[in-house]
Amino acid sequence: MADKKTDKKADKKAVKEAKTTSKLSLDEQLKAKREELLIAQQGLGSTLQNPHRIKAIKKEIARILTKINATKGDK
Repeated sequence: MADKKTDKKADKKAVKEAKTTSKLSLDEQLKAKREELLIAQQGLGSTLQNPHRIKAIKKEIARILTKINATKGDK
């Protein structure tokens, strides 16, 4: 039960972080999140501290891709 609450907090924090980090372009954010996902997936072989983090990272990547596609549609 506590894991779900921490995941939601992590998701909200990630969304807030994505909004405030306007210095980075969306492409740079996407690249960073994909690298983070790769590192998290490589940790699956050993003991992973927070296995739900992978799901949260994938959602963050989807949000960034949605923003990229939305900006392409506006042009």
